[in-house]
Amino acid sequence: MVGALLRGLTLQDFETLTVGMLVDYIGTYNGANIPHASSRHTEPVRARPASQQDYDRF
Repeated sequence: MVGALLRGLTLQDFETLTVGMLVDYIGTYNGANIPHASSRHTEPVRARPASQQDYDRF
């Protein structure tokens, strides 16, 4: 609720919007106004098959 209020919603909005609409609003707001944490990475993380060393370390 606090996160939604910080993003410009009012208490009146909580009476008219559904939970899904609130979540969608917050997601859209974050996508447009807050830089993503994943943008810090310059290259995507690629999955690879685990080797025996990986199993041993685990």
